[in-house]
Amino acid sequence: MIFKQLFDDKSCTYTYIIASAKGREALIIDPVIEHTSIYTNLLNDLDLKLVKVIDTHIHADHISAMAELKKRTNCETVMGEHTKSEVVSLKVKDNEKINIDGIVLEALYTPGHTDDSYCFTMKDRIFTGDTLLINGTGRTDFQNGNSKDAYNS
Repeated sequence: MIFKQLFDDKSCTYTYIIASAKGREALIIDPVIEHTSIYTNLLNDLDLKLVKVIDTHIHADHISAMAELKKRTNCETVMGEHTKSEVVSLKVKDNEKINIDGIVLEALYTPGHTDDSYCFTMKDRIFTGDTLLINGTGRTDFQNGNSKDAYNS
């Protein structure tokens, strides 16, 4: 498995590229629009084909690169079923599995930061978006956030 973590200083967003070393298929989690060329260049440098882009939630602090990456690569766009995004081609349900070339992520509905927040788990890691941060949790005071839901998530 190929695993890359990138960080956007402006929005404090972590973006992840996960790919199969064997089949060269890749997915990106929580991409930031200003770094679209960085992502596509990295994918090209690593000889990877982007097949899925996942956003953990609709972001208030930055614009997602989901639509632009779909335009450039014709990849599938993925979010949880609660999203209102019109760019999404696959809306996953709680506990639904996403598979790319043998790499499996499971969707986990985690409302609180926003009402459309999802985490995505693998056997040995979890991608939490803004549901869970390194030193705390995401804000709950905008985008239909709810502190009780965040606590329960």
